Order: sequence, then structure tokens, then C-alpha cells
Amino acid sequence: MRLFLDSANLTRLDPLLHTGVFYGVTTNPLILKESGLMVADLPAFTKAALQAGAREVYLQAWGPQTEDLYRCAESLARIDGRVVVKLPATQEGLSVASRLAAEGVRTCITAVYTPFQALLAAAVGATFVAPYLGRINDAGRDGYAIIAKMAEALRRTASTTEILAASIRSTADLVTLAQEGVRCITFSTQIAERLFQEPMTLEAAQAFEQSMQEVGA
Repeated sequence: MRLFLDSANLTRLDPLLHTGVFYGVTTNPLILKESGLMVADLPAFTKAALQAGAREVYLQAWGPQTEDLYRCAESLARIDGRVVVKLPATQEGLSVASRLAAEGVRTCITAVYTPFQALLAAAVGATFVAPYLGRINDAGRDGYAIIAKMAEALRRTASTTEILAASIRSTADLVTLAQEGVRCITFSTQIAERLFQEPMTLEAAQAFEQSMQEVGA
């Protein structure tokens, strides 16, 4: 199981990454904007996230035309060998992903809403495909069922492309997705912090500490 933090806020990321629970960090242009990061900040941000414990950092390429998108993707990949380049599931994004795969660059096809898009990602050799669970549900579709179909299609075609589920709204989503065989999931730092706040566990831990003090620890 690989859990990722969907954030560019180093203040929130740092203590969570140091737990060793989270494999890496995922970002997108909206997240970067919310965190006040500029394009020039990406190398420093990536370095800081990796030093804090991330083993992969996902950065999204941008550009209005295929060649613009390709040049941007290449520049992001050069930041560090542990960068995974995110590309949208558009004709341009898939074309760039195909070229990058031939060059050995790992990619993630993102903004995915249907099973056939997962197959397109697999066809171009993408390392990951990122369906948006919450947004699929918001559109009135069954996000769990759709992602389950993606997972089954990738398994049955023996594809090496893995699902990286995104747009997660609750801790319960993690369990349901894992039950469908999804091994990689990314979510906000707010949800990540909730994972350590199970009341019964905190109560038990407090009782352990109190008992040890009473016996002279």
C-alpha cells in the first residue's frame, strides 16, 4: 500500500512525511496556487519534500499545445529522478505521455473519470492513472464502481499501469478503495491528520502512559 499527500504546504507536509506512513507527495497547479508557490519554486519544493521523507513527488505539466506540454514535462522530469510527471487525460496529454514513456520518464495520467480513459493511459505506457473519486460522485455517478471497473480492466489486460486514486473525501474512502484492490491513494493533509485521531486508540495510549508512570517508568 502506498499513501500520498495531496498538498504543497511544507508546514503541513513535514510532520506527516516524517512519520514514514506516506510514500510521497502529489500536487497540481491549483494546489500550488493555493500554497502560494510559483513555477520557480518547484525545484526547491521538490527538494524539501524529498528531504522530509517523500520518495516520489508528482508535478503536473502545463502548456496549450502538445510541444509546449512536452517541453514543460521534460523540464519537470529533470528536477529530480524521483519526480513523476502528471498529464491530463487529453489527446495532447496522452501523446506527451507516450513520448515520455519511450524516454523512461514516469508519468501519471490525471483528471480521469471513465474506465476507457484508464485503458488509454495503459496504452501509452503511463505509470499511473488518477481517477477522481469525489468528482465522479459529484457528477452523479458511482465513483467506487467506476474505479473498480478500471482496476479490473487493468488486471485482466495484465497492464503495469497502476491506479492512483485521487479526490478522496474521507478516511472511509481509503478502506473501500483498498477493498477494490487499489494500492495507491492520495488525499489532503486534513484527511491524513484524521488517520491518527481515532479516539479509542488515543484513549488507550493515554491509559498506557498513565499506568507506566504509576509503576515507576
